[in-house]
Amino acid sequence: MNHRTPKAASAPLIRSALATSLLSVCLPGSVQAGNTIRDTDRVVFVGDSITGQGAGAGAGGWIALIKEGLTLERPNAHPTLIGLGGSGSTVGAWLSHEKNSREKAVVLDVKDVEVGKTLDAGAEVLVVMLGMNDALSPSLRNTESDFDAWEARYQALIEALSTRAKPRVLALAKVTPCTEDPDSPKNQVIAELNRRIERLAQKNGGKLLPTSESAYEMLALGRAFNPEFHVAADMVHPSGVGHTAVAVGMLRGLDEPEAAARLLEKKEAQYKPSAAKLPLLSYTLTQDRDLPKDGTQPFRLRTFWTPATSKEKPTVQPILPEGWTAEPAVATGATCQFTIRGPLDRAANKIVLKATSGTENVQQTVSIPAPWRIAVGSFQRVPGWKNGGYTPESDPTTPLDESLAKGEGFDVPVAFSDKSTGAWKVFVANNANYTGKTSGSVDFAGVHFASFN
Repeated sequence: MNHRTPKAASAPLIRSALATSLLSVCLPGSVQAGNTIRDTDRVVFVGDSITGQGAGAGAGGWIALIKEGLTLERPNAHPTLIGLGGSGSTVGAWLSHEKNSREKAVVLDVKDVEVGKTLDAGAEVLVVMLGMNDALSPSLRNTESDFDAWEARYQALIEALSTRAKPRVLALAKVTPCTEDPDSPKNQVIAELNRRIERLAQKNGGKLLPTSESAYEMLALGRAFNPEFHVAADMVHPSGVGHTAVAVGMLRGLDEPEAAARLLEKKEAQYKPSAAKLPLLSYTLTQDRDLPKDGTQPFRLRTFWTPATSKEKPTVQPILPEGWTAEPAVATGATCQFTIRGPLDRAANKIVLKATSGTENVQQTVSIPAPWRIAVGSFQRVPGWKNGGYTPESDPTTPLDESLAKGEGFDVPVAFSDKSTGAWKVFVANNANYTGKTSGSVDFAGVHFASFN
């Protein structure tokens, strides 16, 4: 499957100037014809643990933040917002939740909120946000037929939920990132799920909520000031600022761009540092994962400068370890981009970035640890894993093991037991987009989309 970057979704609020003027005079602070969420609407959110946290995190949860944004724009708006989030729920699991709730009480993450009673009470606006657990589950394979089956399940769920809740407005939210690298294997799969969600929204006359785009937008805003900034607390569930990002995406898709803008402005301190912390030099680092033939690993290093008072464009220079190169060697501008290359032959390869603007000088250290080389094939249970533990004596040695023990075999694809092959890829540990940690390890779940055969 070829990866395509999802198109950014926008939902401008369109009204005639005359109609807006008249409504503003007659009904100050009240709902206008173009608003998707009316002042006293009942809004039900269906989802997984991300929705559960959105409802259960109090004032900091994204459902409460949606209401906060609406109130900032329309003080008289008092909609009822209800979250039905179930940890681990896939689209298929929600089909079961809906069916089971017709015969018995089904309570998910939000205690004392029953699925059946909530749906049967109706909803003027029904929002569905599912897909993360489908991407995490090994039951979904990265194949066209599996995506088709997933889309069919989602359509069946839309029909079942709509039949019970009878919404005036249906809205489908995109899946937020899993890891913070849009090119990660899981996010490539999520991008395809989001394309299917977009198609389902069009098919069912629903709103498309750009929660994926708003998460990446918030990530870019924060990384301009802090290279370790995150919108996901654990590469899946939103952090505090991640909740703001989800709320902003929801509001934009629900024709509330002004409310989204006001909320983003109010929460600016979540990603933007105070003036006392300036000047700042931040960066992002991305790597090419193909194994280089000359032994030097290339990276794309982008820098971001925020001055305290200086009006001059900064000069930025990377000071490199022995054996490393940078192109260009020096650059000038608030945002600069370098291609750096080196052998990664040290436990920690440290690049010192120096930025100078007038009398303002800042240094920032980029530490790149020695990499892991990983080749991926189809998931196979190996004999050494039993009862949750690994016993090497139960795992027979293969010719590949013998080659690797001699430092050989890294220049050819790996042959797996199911006759598939996988090329060696280079993964740098503590990449902020994958783990956000400095443990020196690489999480296989982060760098590979796995499924059982």
